[in-house]
Formats: sequence, C-alpha cells, structure tokens
Amino acid sequence: MDITPVANPALDPAQFPRLEEVEYLPVSTKYRGMRLALWGGVQLLVLAICLTPYLIYKFGGEESMATMSAWYWPVGIQAVFSLLWFLEEWKGFPRRGYAVRERDITYRTGWLFRSTTTVPFGMIQHSELSQGPVSRKLGLNHLKLFTAGGSGNLRIAGLEDDEAQALRAIIEARTRR
Repeated sequence: MDITPVANPALDPAQFPRLEEVEYLPVSTKYRGMRLALWGGVQLLVLAICLTPYLIYKFGGEESMATMSAWYWPVGIQAVFSLLWFLEEWKGFPRRGYAVRERDITYRTGWLFRSTTTVPFGMIQHSELSQGPVSRKLGLNHLKLFTAGGSGNLRIAGLEDDEAQALRAIIEARTRR
C-alpha cells in the first residue's frame, strides 16, 4: 500500500487582503442621532438619580456640608462615564460600517473600544431584519446574521430600509451557493 503525503504548503500572510484597506460602507446618520438621543436620555435619568439625595438634603432642611459633599462623588463619576460614552458615540460613529466581499461580510465599530467582525457566507444559517418603534419611525433596520454554532453572530444596526433589504438579498443569494 503506497501512501503519498498530501501537500500542505505554508501560506504567506502578506498575500492576504488587509481589512484596513477595505472600503467600508457607512450606516445611516439618522442612527447617530438615535444613539445620541438615547445617550442624552440615559444621562438625564442617571443625573436625576444621582442628584435626588442631594436635593432631598438641600431642600429637606439639613445643611451639613459633610452630608452634602458626599453626593459630589456620584455626580463626578457619572460625568466621567458620560463623557467617555459620548466620545465613543461621537468619535466612533464615523468608523461604524460594513463591507461585503466575495466570500464574507465584515462589520466594524468603535473608537475607544474597537470591534471588527468578519463572517464567511458559508457559516450564515439565516438572517433577520428587525426594528424597534423608534427605528421604524426613522426608517432604520437592524440586520442580524445567525451563524452555525451561534458564536459568530453579527448584528449590523442603522441600515436604511432599502439598503437593509438589498444587503439581505445579497447575503441570501451568496449563502445559497
């Protein structure tokens, strides 16, 4: 019995196309407004929660500085996290985008916390378009791609209705091969 070894040549990583060189398509700028409105609403709610004890002490008649100054810490911490979240939304939005290539789809997000996810079309089991009430009013969709095994699921948020339908059609056509 003659066993011939199967060739398994090494691959040169320099020959692969780099994801940084891919042209990403942006998501809708209406999605940026929606995310900033969410940020603002959450900040008002958290600020109200942080300031409520201070206002109770202030208008409740107790004037102890030690008691009142204890409420500066939660407000200060909230301000720092609020600023970081705002910067992530503002500076990270231009980086948010997707690219469809011959064999896969890539989605990237973030400024401070960056994420780039690539899913091969061969791994996609099915896709789903979803909208919440605000997204529906703005004409935006979220495209969810579910993969085999569930570990590589991908969600592209902030797509215009027609763009989402076209992207889903491309993905459906490429997964049927």
